[in-house]
Amino acid sequence: MTELHDLLHRATDRIDGPDLAARALTGARRRRARNRGVVAAVAAAAAVVAVVVSVELTTGGARVDQPPVLSPSPSPTQGVATAPAIDPSRIQPVWDPRTVEGLPVTDLGVPRVMESLVPGVVTRPVAVLDDGERARLVGGDEVMAELPLPDGLGDRRIVSLSPDGTQLAAVGISGFFWRTLDGDWEQVRHTRVSGEAPQVTWLPDGSGLIGRDWNSAVRVDLPSGDVEELPFPLDVGQFAVGPEGAVVATVPRQVIEWHEGREGARWATGPLDGLVLPAVGTNEIAFARANVLFDDERGVADRDGLIAVDRETFETRGYLPVPDDHDYYVHAEELRPVAWLDDDTVAFTVLPEGSPKEYLVTWNVETGALSRISCWEKSFSAVFATGLLGS
Repeated sequence: MTELHDLLHRATDRIDGPDLAARALTGARRRRARNRGVVAAVAAAAAVVAVVVSVELTTGGARVDQPPVLSPSPSPTQGVATAPAIDPSRIQPVWDPRTVEGLPVTDLGVPRVMESLVPGVVTRPVAVLDDGERARLVGGDEVMAELPLPDGLGDRRIVSLSPDGTQLAAVGISGFFWRTLDGDWEQVRHTRVSGEAPQVTWLPDGSGLIGRDWNSAVRVDLPSGDVEELPFPLDVGQFAVGPEGAVVATVPRQVIEWHEGREGARWATGPLDGLVLPAVGTNEIAFARANVLFDDERGVADRDGLIAVDRETFETRGYLPVPDDHDYYVHAEELRPVAWLDDDTVAFTVLPEGSPKEYLVTWNVETGALSRISCWEKSFSAVFATGLLGS
């Protein structure tokens, strides 16, 4: 049996289990403000092997009337460099998220317990909470305010907060909307991004955002509302935007970088199989990493967990494994990188198995040190003003 056939066989057995499918569906439905593409992207790749594509955004805001040309992923055998295996010295002790309450607490300007807030006027929101019924703005001063939304978004809507906390976006069945903190909702015209499985990611400077669903991807310039179609490959899963405006997205089995419309480097994930949910820093990328091997075959580096790699060499800077006996954390999006706070520290969210609360935690990828930042009731999804964390 060839290596590829073996991987396909393992992955098919792994994703067809009814328990896994039920957990993934439950997790996806609970996160109404998140893209449900992680499990779907991993499954669609068949081998449950995700890779990254980095595409440099152009600066234009003109609308393109024709839909984007979607291109298939390149062959993994065409001279693509392969990411190196995880150095054993970079593998940190297994961390059980159920012990999160015992972590030291660090203040990043986010309320430690976000459900025990007082109603008031939020002038500097650091987060948005949304349970599909109502959305709330959360201020760093322990104040909460209801956030009225456009009508008809549906229960799979996304409500997102810009990195500096001054703008909001909402996407759902009724369309694509945005507003300033003190303004009114305005609908973005000439975009088909809405409805099922949308994803919204802000550009780091807040000058616009990228919206995507299963059918199209667009860059929306703000405040003009001009729309530019983006030529995402057919099999892009999740994506994130780096500080310089590059888009990093998971696609099957490769890493491709594009600079001003031209391809730069490519990486095949190779031994780093199962990378999803990127968070991009200046020189580094963090991923959630799904274990894709059977229990009787896996080694010390074959667990669900978080992994941080160098953007240029793809060498592992740190790997934080978690218990994955029930395929819980990564497949159901319960472990998710959010943003890099500095060159060594990444913030992530985690819903410990059996916990009534979800948590925002920081991880120093070099030392392995973990700190607890905030928590909220698990029926809510949370989106953070990432540029304000720690400011």
